[in-house]
Amino acid sequence: MTTVPPEDEYVHNDYPRDEDKAWKENWYFNFIDRENNAWGINHISLERHKQQGRFVAAHVVDGEILMHADFIPLTEDFREITDGKLRVEFVEPHKEFRLTLNGPNHSVDLTYLARFDVFDYGVKGDESSMAISHYEQGLTVKGTLTKDGASRPISCFGHRDHSWGYRDETNIAGWNWIAVQFPGRTVNVAQVRVAGMEPTSGGFVSEAGGNTRIRQVNIVSTDRNENGIPVSSVFEAVDESGRAWTLTSQRFSGLVLPLNEKGKNVVVYENFSEYTIAETGEQGVGIDEYLDNPG
Repeated sequence: MTTVPPEDEYVHNDYPRDEDKAWKENWYFNFIDRENNAWGINHISLERHKQQGRFVAAHVVDGEILMHADFIPLTEDFREITDGKLRVEFVEPHKEFRLTLNGPNHSVDLTYLARFDVFDYGVKGDESSMAISHYEQGLTVKGTLTKDGASRPISCFGHRDHSWGYRDETNIAGWNWIAVQFPGRTVNVAQVRVAGMEPTSGGFVSEAGGNTRIRQVNIVSTDRNENGIPVSSVFEAVDESGRAWTLTSQRFSGLVLPLNEKGKNVVVYENFSEYTIAETGEQGVGIDEYLDNPG
């Protein structure tokens, strides 16, 4: 059973007032439907140190990138997670969620259902830089996507995360984050690198029997194309039960997202990738995310 209280799904209004340090609350939902040729990410960030909300939907449909991005002012008692176009609703905490978008070029209406229990990372870091509460969850997704007046079904796996707290990312040299959906499990692996410090790693494996924390992560290799975009990586991980997981990613689509607010020339590569687990031969799909900070 999850240790995350149901009320933690919603907007946290106990954020610190009158501070300059970066305090954010983020929600993220993705979907990857290869059969219906549509995939994408949805990201909402409440930047409480600025009282600004950032709403982004970045979807790839029939090979075309469709974007919605908006900034809205926040009130102290902001509760409804919407900018008027992109909306997240918690139908039943930890179990069912609805995401809708009425964008300039397309619309979606998606219902997310829990595949596995929430994995709670807990609170990490210290208040001088990073002190976030954070949890993630593998999901199934069903709904519709409408583009150019034509609707198509969406039926696939997805993933979500939710975090809140101090989040100063200006000193981060790079990170990897993968969230992969296999028929019988979700595998999540993360590594964060800060200049002058040892990398920090984590993750989890969700299965029918529950969640198992990943303790150790090694980025074995990363191949890039002629434009410097990472297209494939090999990850080694060991979970707390001693199981080894070797995952290879292969990009089939992706987004390049400049994030200059995190530092000059910082870029996030949001790859939609096929994955293979070397130990079992299992194949899946998921996100293969890279943050590059050239310094």
